[in-house]
Amino acid sequence: MNLPASSRAVECVILFADLAGSTQLYERLGNREAFARVDRCLKAMQKVVANNGGRVVKLTGDGLLAVFADAGPVIDTTIAMTFEIGELPSSGESPIDIRIGFHFGPVLESEADVFGETVNIAARLCELASPGRALTTSETAARLSRGKQRMLRQLPPRPLKGINRPFELWELVCDDLGKVTAVFEGFDLTLATHELHLAFGDRNWILGHATPSLSIGRDPASDVVLRDELSSRRHCYIEERAGKFALIDCSSNGTFVTGSEGRTVSLHREELVLSDSGWITFGQPRGEGVAELSYRCTVELPPQAMYR
Repeated sequence: MNLPASSRAVECVILFADLAGSTQLYERLGNREAFARVDRCLKAMQKVVANNGGRVVKLTGDGLLAVFADAGPVIDTTIAMTFEIGELPSSGESPIDIRIGFHFGPVLESEADVFGETVNIAARLCELASPGRALTTSETAARLSRGKQRMLRQLPPRPLKGINRPFELWELVCDDLGKVTAVFEGFDLTLATHELHLAFGDRNWILGHATPSLSIGRDPASDVVLRDELSSRRHCYIEERAGKFALIDCSSNGTFVTGSEGRTVSLHREELVLSDSGWITFGQPRGEGVAELSYRCTVELPPQAMYR
């Protein structure tokens, strides 16, 4: 690939933002109405980038690629994008979620595009992020003010697809207030009350500080007793870890998690941090006649965080 003659080496923040669940939107609404909704979202996202001092380099189907001189405005951009999209008319349909990845580093920049490993890392972070979340790296987080750093929570290190080294990842939760939580500069999120609401048949549970774990399986001693032959005696369990809720699979046939945006993740002797809301099935994917455990994550902010 030949680089444009006008390209120049710079250091900047690359941001990828992608609309989650847009494929399902086309299936539900049809091409014309779905395209109109996606177009409204993209225009709102472009306006937010410009208002926060960034530059949209290009649209990427149902998302965009933008550059910023530094990391601070990216936090404001991420939160504002989520709120702007949540405020758009939805004609009774579920609101569109957004996932974001951003990373600071060297790139080759031209008017039409940007190139380099920093771009690849930001793209992989966007792919990895859950809906309503943004992912970044420790290198980028280090460039933030202390107030903005407190908005992030650290995730376990992991390699990114196509990049053969582990990254220390940080997550920004930026859903609107009616879904999970909001973030405010200068507010310590450790003061918030984190809960996981669960329902299976006619039974309900709330996990949190007082009740930190739930066991699931065919064992009659389990908190959630399964009857399906595809489930294991000790199939999986959920435990609270510093305000996050990890699902740990111990089964022979796996555990399946379907998020509210429709994406399903299968686990086999693995674990997953639950986010937003969705359904968990045991030994087989979600479908007609399959027993499912519904979940919903909530965070209650103290009054001083809501009204600064």
